[in-house]
Order: sequence, then structure tokens, then C-alpha cells
Amino acid sequence: MSTKNKSLFICLTPLQTLIAKKIIEKHQLSYDVLCLSYNENEKFNYYFHLIGEKSDHFYRYVVKSVGKFGRFVELLKFKKFIKNNLKKNTYENVFFASVDNIFCHLVLSLTGKTNIYTFDDGTANIFKGSIFFKNKESSQLQVLISKFVGNSYDLQMVKSETKLHYTIYPMMDNIVKNTQALSIFDNSTHVSDKVIKIYLGQPLENFNMKDTSKIFEYLKLNSISNYFPHPREIKKEEGFHYLETPLIFEDYIILLLKDGYFVEIYTVLSSVALNLVNTKNVKAFILLESQLIPHYQDLYNLFHDVGCKIEKI
Repeated sequence: MSTKNKSLFICLTPLQTLIAKKIIEKHQLSYDVLCLSYNENEKFNYYFHLIGEKSDHFYRYVVKSVGKFGRFVELLKFKKFIKNNLKKNTYENVFFASVDNIFCHLVLSLTGKTNIYTFDDGTANIFKGSIFFKNKESSQLQVLISKFVGNSYDLQMVKSETKLHYTIYPMMDNIVKNTQALSIFDNSTHVSDKVIKIYLGQPLENFNMKDTSKIFEYLKLNSISNYFPHPREIKKEEGFHYLETPLIFEDYIILLLKDGYFVEIYTVLSSVALNLVNTKNVKAFILLESQLIPHYQDLYNLFHDVGCKIEKI
């Protein structure tokens, strides 16, 4: 890969910015960055600023539309944004993770011929049941909208044209066969003379659980009082110490490791645990809830295969 010509990085999440920064550091790239998001919050702003501060040009676009018609209008606005900011044939390489995202596809369509490099977007890259692995046909309406706004890409084209995929899950099959392992964590050995237990939260209502009390009873019974909340969690459980920080979970854990902690992570089904399971002085526990087994057996199998401990509650 040439390091003399300009690259464009498209990031949609804090995790994507972490991986993108490692690629940039690895190749000493000159780059612009486009940060896309569907909302604005403290964590997004923090990580987007981090990747943007060393870029040649930083662009931010927040998708605010809802509904099919609203999204169509948004794509037209985004097309104008791209034409006004990202000059055609400027970039030799484009790096991004959200391979199914139409906004990313539109960038590829409007910026001219380029080399496509992809990187992981979490477990969607290794979970065989994810949208990234499925050859789902677009509806006629989706095809018409794509044509009208000038988009010529789709998921399958991105995968087939990707020159190299950077992965943080080197032992697992990925959506692109040509992969290169990339560690986003400092795996140097730190003295771990103290243990900290943390529950990694999720919006459990998304799982349609009738009763979540067993989960929190288990946590209290096992003295797991530290609670790292998910941004979409609204309700606060009593009896827990909530960890408030602008950092995403991965970065928060790395700071604890540097401070000499051995970290035990407990979660129901958060894919973030997969990003840390092979990090030294970290052990990940997946709480096996009987209500969830019929719907998420494949996901439990994935957690088991990568080295997480399945804990029946």
C-alpha cells in the first residue's frame, strides 16, 4: 500500500475510530476523516475529536431522518454534502467498517475510483447470522432510491472489491477472506495484584425478557457492584456503582489494566466482551439466561468459541 497518497477514513462508531487510528499509525497515512453518526452524545464526540485532530481535513455528518421518505431526502442532502466537501479523485484509498451502509456506498460512488480497505465493525464480521454474511436482495424501492441518488455500490460489491480487511478477531472467519490481524489494545504484561469485577450493561428490553431480576440477583450475590452502562440504558438499578466516563468500555478497561487490575467482565450478550476476551489479565463471563437460549444459541456458541466463560444463572 502506498503511504504517499491521500486516504479517506469513514467512521460511524467509537470502536471504528480506535481501529482506524491503529491502521493510520501502522502505515503512517496522510488522511481525511468523515465521521457519520445517527445521534450525538459525549462518547461519540470524544472519539470523533480524537481521530479528527491529526487528520488533514475533518468532516462530520449527523443523520437525523426517520422513515423511508425522510431517509431518501437525507441521502440527497448527503450527496450535496459529499460533492461540496470530498473532491472527486482525491483519494487513492478509502477505509471503512460499515460495509452495508448506504451512506458509505454513496461516498464510494461519488469520490471516483479508489482502493477499498475494510476493518471490523464488531461481531457482525464474525457472526455467521449477521447481515454482513447474508446475500440479501435489495427491494425494488431500495434499488430505485440508490439509482436516483447516484449510488452504484451494495454490500456484495464492497466485499468483492475489498483489497484487504483488518481484523481484531484473527482466529475467526471473516466477511472478507484476505485479512490482516490488528491489535487495538496494549497487551504488554502489567502486574495485576488486585481484582475488579464489572457488569457491562445492555438495554435488556431489546431481548423481550419478561423478567430480568435473576440477572441482578446474581450480580449482587457475587459482589459485582460496578456497572458500566450502555448509552441506551435509561433505568438505573439500585445497589450498583455506575461508572460514568467519556471512554468506551475497551479504553476504560485498558486504563484499569495499566493500573494493575485483573478485570472480570460480566455481561448478558454484549459483543464488546469479544473485543477484550484475549487481552491479558481480562476474563469475560457471559450470563446464560434460560429465557434467551432458544433465540440466541448461535451467539452463545460464538462467545464460547472465542474463549468467554459461559455462566449459567
